[in-house]
Amino acid sequence: MHQGRLFEILYVLVEKRHVTARELAERFEVSARTIYRDIDALSSAGIPVYTQKGQGGGIHLMDGFVLDRTLLSTQEKGEILLGLQTLAVGHALEDDRTLRRMAALFRCDAADWLDVDFAQWGDGEEQRAAFCCVKQAILDRHILSFRYYGSNGTCTYRRVEPMRLRFKGGNWYVHAYCLQRQAFRLFRLSRMEDTRAQAATFVPRPGLPAMLETPDTQPPSMVHLCLRFDAAAAYRVRDTFHPRCVVSLPDGTLQVETDFPEDGWVLGFLLSFGPQVQIIAPTHIRRQVQNMVDEMQRRHQSGHRVSSLHGYPQEKSREEQMMNREKFCQCCGMPLRQEADCGREADGRVNTDYCRYCFANGAFVQPEMTMEEMIAWNLDFNEKNGRPFGPPEQARAQMEAWFPTLKRWRKS
Repeated sequence: MHQGRLFEILYVLVEKRHVTARELAERFEVSARTIYRDIDALSSAGIPVYTQKGQGGGIHLMDGFVLDRTLLSTQEKGEILLGLQTLAVGHALEDDRTLRRMAALFRCDAADWLDVDFAQWGDGEEQRAAFCCVKQAILDRHILSFRYYGSNGTCTYRRVEPMRLRFKGGNWYVHAYCLQRQAFRLFRLSRMEDTRAQAATFVPRPGLPAMLETPDTQPPSMVHLCLRFDAAAAYRVRDTFHPRCVVSLPDGTLQVETDFPEDGWVLGFLLSFGPQVQIIAPTHIRRQVQNMVDEMQRRHQSGHRVSSLHGYPQEKSREEQMMNREKFCQCCGMPLRQEADCGREADGRVNTDYCRYCFANGAFVQPEMTMEEMIAWNLDFNEKNGRPFGPPEQARAQMEAWFPTLKRWRKS
């Protein structure tokens, strides 16, 4: 406490230039005699501090004293203040007291030119709390525990020895020794939940890798992508890719060649551009994206749970449907566009008359259901899903007219 009080006294003197022993004694909750002993210690250390009696007296710091005696240049002092300000806006400092004190000691103002928020939109407070927890665990050498969601979708409980925080690619990572894996790992802060500092402490292990690029998964293989983006996506392309990867074409489109990890993330990333991107190469990535688009279409069209059921056909007779080779489930009316939509016989063969929701393992899933019950089920679905078949009266009329023509309900 003695050394800390000496620094505090020096800070007060630099800021105010003179103060009374009584003021300092009240501030630090010590006696005036203790304050005078501290002043003697500062004077013995070469700090030009002196006392003066009478009116206007007290403890003074000689005019013109700054920390130039430390041989710091103006540029070096500015760089120190800049570093402290960067830590402050990045929430690595609890508050800006350290910055203000150093600025006062240097007798200069810190340039207020930087404002950074490393948190994602909408989760600022939670991520800042996690950041502070990790930071303190690193400084105090406490074991850190948390639930972690890996890129493969699994959730595991981890206990780690945190070594450093790292900001890369727009995200915070925790560089730590994982006690479960018995190896150094890189954990993405946004995937950590229920982050807690344990009472147990640790001794830093030797051999911390200087640059650990791979998060807590096996290194993914890389794929070389050739992409073409519409001009309307230029802002995202410029935000995402290095300029040397981007070529502007005469028609206004942008061609990008880059290497990405070949995993589920890259597919989601490409889909986020919607119709504004065309995958030139490789063909297997283009095929995977197309399969995902097809699956999304099946899930977002009306129908059985997440099936492909459209509105019931209007203004077409059964004969016209057959001529157009439109196939529908002969129980519920769901379109049968591909083999995966169809039901199965007991021996695994495809049944092309019924959908997989109505027919499985060689039998109807609900053998006792009547046509009226099926219509009622579909009307309930219609109401719960935004009326894709129209108002209730219209939907009922369509179903009552069409369902008797389906194989299951057709009267022999």
